Amino acid sequence: MPIYIHLANMIVDKKIVDKKYDGGCNQFRIDWDIEVGEHNQEDDELFGVARMNADEFDIEKLIQGGLEYNEDTENSNDFVIITRYDGALWQTDWLDNNGIFAWHSNCRQEQKERAAQIGVMTMQEVIELGEKGVNVFETIKTGTNKTKLN
Repeated sequence: MPIYIHLANMIVDKKIVDKKYDGGCNQFRIDWDIEVGEHNQEDDELFGVARMNADEFDIEKLIQGGLEYNEDTENSNDFVIITRYDGALWQTDWLDNNGIFAWHSNCRQEQKERAAQIGVMTMQEVIELGEKGVNVFETIKTGTNKTKLN
């Protein structure tokens, strides 16, 4: 399911968290305030932690939790940091994005299509839908977000 890209985001594959992170997904939710943070997100495949700037993420905390990060090349296939205006700081083999949403490569095609459709909307269209109570920037979930966008 696509998740909204805020100014700076650390995105983590939940399968990797389950395998490598001490305490798995439940501990990750606690450690990174997934349910508390207004901008932190979770979908079926991903965790998204939001900050104002890319340098605000505690990579050492991820490493201590069991995820891998190569300090020499400054990248990882366990997580990625992506920003609204500069894109991903490195590429992973499991994440795609269109600058507005990021999604796991295994997410459902209909969700990818909705993210693509929102990605080309004008601000006027976003405002008009917002006035109708439709938040086009919420996490795109299975069975929800069915409101027609045009």
